[in-house]
Amino acid sequence: MRCGRRSARAVTGSASRATSIVPGRWRGRWLLGGVLVISLAGCKIELHRSLSETEANQMLALLLVSGLQADKRADTTGMTVRIERGDFVRGVEVLRQHGLPRQKRASVEDVFPPGQLVSSPVQEQAKLVYLKEQRLERMLTSLDGVMVAEVSIAQVPTDSAGRATLPPGVAVFVKYSPEINMTQRMTDIRSLVHDSVPGVAPERISIVLQPADYRLPRASIDASSGGQASASAAGRRWAPALGWGMVAVACVGLVAAGVVAWRRRASWVRRLRERVSKAS
Repeated sequence: MRCGRRSARAVTGSASRATSIVPGRWRGRWLLGGVLVISLAGCKIELHRSLSETEANQMLALLLVSGLQADKRADTTGMTVRIERGDFVRGVEVLRQHGLPRQKRASVEDVFPPGQLVSSPVQEQAKLVYLKEQRLERMLTSLDGVMVAEVSIAQVPTDSAGRATLPPGVAVFVKYSPEINMTQRMTDIRSLVHDSVPGVAPERISIVLQPADYRLPRASIDASSGGQASASAAGRRWAPALGWGMVAVACVGLVAAGVVAWRRRASWVRRLRERVSKAS
């Protein structure tokens, strides 16, 4: 009776040790596959965070069109745009050349919060002028190629009777992308400011247009963007073949493992019989 129990225990232990060989090999293959996936995924760093969905989509579309590898993620503070570590400098320069991210503008609720104390007429007038400047800057920034727009409406001094001693004036500064011929929009900008500020004469509107300079050599930016665009296109073209190749390699590995296990089954069975005979 004891001999039968010992033989049964020996058979069970040998079978468990024999079947534990294959899971160990499977774990090794899964670990190797995970390492390969992580290495192929690359390393991305944050470019901008706490963005709205619209801002994140604009940045991501611009970076992808420029041939840079980027993506976006949602977190508790908003959207985060990430980019490959090697493309960080070019990504910052591309966004800067297109005026992204946009400067935050004040709204009526920001200037006139509910429940505030009654202010003086001078303060109320200054707030209204500030809102008008913000609205003009928002409209100018909407023009194609405008990176930065700043508007300053001069505070007109008044005499004791409340009459203006000087005609009102407006100063406009626009930094634009060199790829856009902004000088052709000079008349439109002047008309926009003239119709937005009552009482200002066209000769009292000062407009300064400045093309943005490239912090990186333009040739290197174009070359890197073109090279990365062609590389990404080639990668997309070879991606299906690479995927099927990896599947084929995995299938070959599984078949080889199965063949090896099938060939070694005789030795496993012999070892089990020897252990059973020794135990009995």
